[in-house]
Amino acid sequence: MNEKSLRLDLIVAVAALLFSGVAAGASAYQTYVIRKQFSATVWPYLTYVTSSSTNKFFELDISNPGIGPALIYSALITRDGKPVERPVGPTISPALAQAIQPERNGAEADEKRIHVHGVSNMTATTITSGDVIPAGSKLELLRVEGKFLTNRVIAAINHVDLTLCYCSLLGDCWTKRLSDDAVRPKAVTSCPNT
Repeated sequence: MNEKSLRLDLIVAVAALLFSGVAAGASAYQTYVIRKQFSATVWPYLTYVTSSSTNKFFELDISNPGIGPALIYSALITRDGKPVERPVGPTISPALAQAIQPERNGAEADEKRIHVHGVSNMTATTITSGDVIPAGSKLELLRVEGKFLTNRVIAAINHVDLTLCYCSLLGDCWTKRLSDDAVRPKAVTSCPNT
């Protein structure tokens, strides 16, 4: 074997190694792009929607206009920064309704005013770990009707925060806070289980 033949074999081997490296890189990039495209097909996007009319009603909903279901891993309701304990039993109002209730020392007077000022109604849903919000759906979290109750809830809602941590079917996770001014949910590496 001469020196020229050895160099040619070395060049061919290096070129083959270079081409296989480029092919492996292209394959890895293609896999990355396909995963991104697939994750977009199961992407949930939670938003809070409030609607109100002074003296008539107040409603707080969670909406999923995304194209995939939102798997709820944790839900935390706070009032003035302190967690609201989850109620136990079917007769106790859900935690969100409990968070907007007045302090105990004025509760009896408020109950009397509610009945004096006409019909008042409150419906609330507690969202917990394990719930799923399907794509394109909306869940009513809180609705109040009646002048006194509506005005009280509108005044108290600024003291209440609801933080949801949710994931897509592929395990990508986000948090969304009611009191956060950011439009987009915040991406997180994982959700704590509660």
